Amino acid sequence: MKILMDADCLIKLTKAGIKEKICCQFEVVIPLTIKEEVVDAGKAKSHPDADLVEKNISAGLIALESGKSSKRMKGDRALLEAFKNSQYAAVATDDAKLTRLLRGTGIPFIFPALLIFSVWKRGAIDQTTALNWLEKLSAFISEDEYSMVRLLLEEKK
Repeated sequence: MKILMDADCLIKLTKAGIKEKICCQFEVVIPLTIKEEVVDAGKAKSHPDADLVEKNISAGLIALESGKSSKRMKGDRALLEAFKNSQYAAVATDDAKLTRLLRGTGIPFIFPALLIFSVWKRGAIDQTTALNWLEKLSAFISEDEYSMVRLLLEEKK
C-alpha cells in the first residue's frame, strides 16, 4: 500500500522506535516540504529524529514525492497536491487540522496507530507484537486513538 505521510506521523513513529518497522510494511512517501520540515529544520535544531529520517530516505525506506510543486507549498498543501497527482491509498496523519481538511476534500487518511492495526490484520505481525508497538506509540497519540486500536487488536482476527 502506497501512503503519503505527514511530519507529525513521521515524528511520532520515529520517537516510538517503530518507524522502520512500519515503513517496511508500506510504500511510504513524503513531499519535499515534509523532508525539509523534519530533516533539514530538525537537524538545525539538533533533533535526533532528523538524522534517523534522513538515513531512512537515503536507504530508500522513505521516498520523496517528486511533484514539482511540493517545494513551494506548506506541508499540508503539499500533501493534498501530491495525493491528487499520484496513486496513494491514504495520507498517514493524526493532525486534527489536517484530518478535517482531508475529510472535507474526500481524501482518505489513516492514523498512526491504525497503521499498526493494518500490519497486524494482514498477518505480517502477531497480536503480541502489535500490542507492543502500540504501547511504544501510546505516549505520542491521543487516548482515543490508543483505546480504539487497542480494542481492535484485542478482538479475534
